[in-house]
Amino acid sequence: MSDCVHHIDLCPDCDGLRTVRLVRLPGVSSLSLDGDSSAISYQGPATVYVGPAPGPCPNTAKEEPRG
Repeated sequence: MSDCVHHIDLCPDCDGLRTVRLVRLPGVSSLSLDGDSSAISYQGPATVYVGPAPGPCPNTAKEEPRG
């Protein structure tokens, strides 16, 4: 099994291509995700990849206040 994968999607701000490297966490035996209104739980061996959350789009111009 690969130690990393690359996730590819489109930026919602500029429609450009974004890529991020996701790293596999070895030895995961259960997984729980808790949200504001629901929770998901998985028991048993799982393949889990984690990576950084996308930051602000570097391709969109920010207007600076003048004054």
